[in-house]
Amino acid sequence: MPERSNEAAAWALRHPLDAAGQRALDAWLARDPRHAGALLRAMAALTVVDRVIAEPDAPAPGRARLGVRPGRRRLLIGMTGAIAASAVGLIGWRQFAADHVTTARGEIRRLPLADGSVATIDSDSALRVVLADEQRRIALDHGQAWFQVAKDRSRPFVVDAGIAQARAVGTAFSVERRENGVEVAVTEGQVAVWPSAAGGTMTILKAGQYARFRSPDAAPVTGTAPAAIERALAWRGGEIALENETVAAAVARFNRYNHRQLVVDDAILSQERLIGLFQIDRPEDFAASLAASFDVAVTSGPDTIRLARKKSPAP
Repeated sequence: MPERSNEAAAWALRHPLDAAGQRALDAWLARDPRHAGALLRAMAALTVVDRVIAEPDAPAPGRARLGVRPGRRRLLIGMTGAIAASAVGLIGWRQFAADHVTTARGEIRRLPLADGSVATIDSDSALRVVLADEQRRIALDHGQAWFQVAKDRSRPFVVDAGIAQARAVGTAFSVERRENGVEVAVTEGQVAVWPSAAGGTMTILKAGQYARFRSPDAAPVTGTAPAAIERALAWRGGEIALENETVAAAVARFNRYNHRQLVVDDAILSQERLIGLFQIDRPEDFAASLAASFDVAVTSGPDTIRLARKKSPAP
C-alpha cells in the first residue's frame, strides 16, 4: 500500500504528461485495478496542498491545522481530502502544444502570459509554456526565470526544472536551472517544491526562503536569506549586486551576459572579495573598479578584458 500510494503521488505531481509519460502512466494503470483509485486520491490531495499555499493558516478539510517546522513545512501528498467532481477526468490527461521562448546572451525579457502572470526571463534561457484548462505549466529547459503568478485557485502554476518541480497559486518566485542543479527562491507568498523522482513529500517555502536541488530523488537543501535572494535577482533590473562575492564568482556572472569576456590571469586576485553594484552590460566599469581597488592591470581586446595584478618593478 505505501509503495502504491507513493507511485500514485509521483504520477500526480508530474501532471500534465508528454506523450511518452502518458504511455507509461497507461501501463501503470493497467497493471493493477487499484492504481486508478490511488491516483484519484493523490490528485485530490493536491487540491489540499493548493489550499495550504493559497491560505497558509487554513487547516486541511477534516483535519487539524498542519504542523509547521521553523522556516518550512513538509506535506505528505498521501493525506486525505475530498475528491473534486472533475477528478475522474484526470485519467487520460490531455496533451497541449507548448509555446517555446528563448533568450540570447545579454537579453533579459519580460513576458506577459495570457493568464495575467508575468515571466521575467534571464539571459541565455529557454522555457516552454502550456496554459491549459486544469493547470498552468512551465518547463524550464535551462537558465533562469522569475515568475509573478496571477492567482487562480482552479489552475495551479507548476514549473518543471528537470530534477525539481515548483507549484504555486498566486505568488512570486524564481527558478534557476544549471548543470550543477536547480534553485528555487521565493520573493512573495508561498511555493511548494519537491524532487521530481521522489513521490509523496513536498517542502513549502515562504517569502525569503530558497531550496537547492542536486538530484531528482533527494530532498533539497533549504534556507532563509531574503537579502541574498534580492541581490541574486538584481539581473531583473539589469544590475549585478555583489556582497562579499569572490572576483571569480563576479566574473562568471558578468560573462553570462556579455560576449566580451572577463578573464582573470591571477589566482590570488580571483579569490579577493567584493562589494558593489554594477551594470550588467558594463564589464569595463567592473574592470576599472578592480584596477582602482586591487592595483590590477587591465588589458582590453575586442573579445576579452584580461585582469591581473600589476607586477612590481625589478629592484
